[in-house]
Amino acid sequence: MTTYDGSMEWPRLEQYSDQPVFNTKAVVQQTGVPAPTLRAWERRYSLLQPERANNAYRLYSERDIALIHWLKECVDGGMSISHAVALFRHLEEQQRHPTEEEDVDTYFEVATPSFQVALNPPEPNVDQLARVGREAPGDSLSAFQSETLKVGRGYPEAYSMQVARAQLIEIFQDMDEQAAQVLMGSMLSFYAVEQVCSELIMPTLWDIGHLWAEGYLTVSVEHFASNFFRAVLTNMFHVTRGPSTGPLVITCCAPGEPHELSVLMLSLLLRRRGVRVIYLGQSIETTGLLHTAKKVSPAAICLSLTLPAYLPALMSLGRQLQLMPDPRPLLIYGGQAFAQFPHPKNLIPEGMYMHGDLNEITTHIQSVVLEASVKK
Repeated sequence: MTTYDGSMEWPRLEQYSDQPVFNTKAVVQQTGVPAPTLRAWERRYSLLQPERANNAYRLYSERDIALIHWLKECVDGGMSISHAVALFRHLEEQQRHPTEEEDVDTYFEVATPSFQVALNPPEPNVDQLARVGREAPGDSLSAFQSETLKVGRGYPEAYSMQVARAQLIEIFQDMDEQAAQVLMGSMLSFYAVEQVCSELIMPTLWDIGHLWAEGYLTVSVEHFASNFFRAVLTNMFHVTRGPSTGPLVITCCAPGEPHELSVLMLSLLLRRRGVRVIYLGQSIETTGLLHTAKKVSPAAICLSLTLPAYLPALMSLGRQLQLMPDPRPLLIYGGQAFAQFPHPKNLIPEGMYMHGDLNEITTHIQSVVLEASVKK
């Protein structure tokens, strides 16, 4: 029997036999997935279609076992089963219809992603958004949702980015995590990760922020949405296979900074581009970061700052990094906080300021890190 290799990429099911020979007990023993879970996956997602023996018992093939292993690894890594199924279907589609732009061997590698992060996003039409805040969720589309159908991209209406934004806002008002997972899984099966980030996640957060500021949504809805998207991005980051060698980049928020979604997206994009990344999350503690830098010797440390109140702590960190012996890491910094200053490049002379298009930032970081590693 061919041994499953535990890959998070396309599981290469074509190399396994379709002959149904393993009963449910054998599959449970080999995969560690309980029989009720197997039946639930079969019933809900139609990925597993075991044949029935003469005694009506289910019989699974090597291909089924390989797929179960793959799904279990996704779930064990923190991904929801609906998201894992959407990922598999995307990989399967790419396997059937490979393109020059996208490598069929991995869902998380895009040749030239286009992804904008606006430091000062344009003001939305609050009156239009308010309709979403006022209308109770129901079976029919709201007026706002119906209007967005006019600007679809040729996909089925349910998968239009702007319709999905309106649907997510209604779902978040209901605090319905399962519905949000199903919708995100569907969108990720139709669109590249970069496009979902730039055209769905960020605009939805901006809309929710404005609705909250105008009093149409509660802070609970805003927190629920932020935490949901944080979980989605974190899952994608951890299931994206990064290199085990090469220059290392540490990414995190500045000391005291609680807003991590932008730097989390940067971390995901860097890893998708083949950069070795360690992501440390919110409000990094200076002493701990310096200790980590000495231990793992990164080529660069990327820090994000949204709230200007924490700028002094970031400036102090820059000075302390400068005191480290060579080869010291390069400090790269950016974020919405710096849009409020006329000369952000001069605020932390020890570092390198980057802003604007995240695709360009990612490319620039790749180039800078490679150059720094060569000098070492």
